[in-house]
Amino acid sequence: MKTTLRFFFFISSITIFSQDNFKLYYEETENGFMILADNNEYSPVSAKMDFRLENLTSTNGNNKVFIVPARTTRHIITDLQVVDRKNQIKLGYESTYNYGDHTQKEYDNDFNYYLPFQKGDEYWLSQGYNGKISHQNENALDFKMPVGTKIYAARGGVVVDVEESYSKSCTTAECAKYNNYILIYHEDGTFAEYTHIKKNGASVVIGDQIKIGQFIGYSGDVGWATGPHLHFIVFFQRLTDRVTLKTKFLTGKGKQAISLIEREKYIREY
Repeated sequence: MKTTLRFFFFISSITIFSQDNFKLYYEETENGFMILADNNEYSPVSAKMDFRLENLTSTNGNNKVFIVPARTTRHIITDLQVVDRKNQIKLGYESTYNYGDHTQKEYDNDFNYYLPFQKGDEYWLSQGYNGKISHQNENALDFKMPVGTKIYAARGGVVVDVEESYSKSCTTAECAKYNNYILIYHEDGTFAEYTHIKKNGASVVIGDQIKIGQFIGYSGDVGWATGPHLHFIVFFQRLTDRVTLKTKFLTGKGKQAISLIEREKYIREY
């Protein structure tokens, strides 16, 4: 005689990026349920799952972060197996997810980055790591440059996000929500964000494979900005925050990579 499962279900999700390209769902199996994920993003996605189970057990743990590879469908998060088929079951979960591998700690810290502007140009580094204006406790760099300056990729990777719709600017943190940017995922699991690009200033789209030194867009003065500049940052993405990383750049003729110093001028001759 076949036993019909009686169950209660609920779901709650918190997403930090557009969820159109990432989906968590479940399917019934002979022994319970399978939790699956479709990730159509161009980077891994980390999903923290907090299952609320009654008369069910998870074969892959609970209240932990699961990493879903880029461009995958039907990725198995876990199997939920019924303990006693005679009793009612309860299945629910809360989830939080974001770009990247939340658990990653190692990366290529010896990589030599290009300066993010074209050959022959020279610009001031108006604010460096842990700068007093807006970079407290953050490894971020600001290159002072006029609106419309061409921006070039400091490192190769794949474009995972582009925001170029805003034109508003102000000097307080409340305008950070208007930041335009290009977000690129690198092969070592880090991300680079090129921020404050001008409205409609991106020359790349999501999914583009980018080579180091490739033209990607135009700088601007949009969002939280004290004047025209390019904000550049390399980081690990965590579920709800970022771990910013220090980088070294090839300067001058590109013979040696160095750490950039605030209020110094740098030229790219390579």
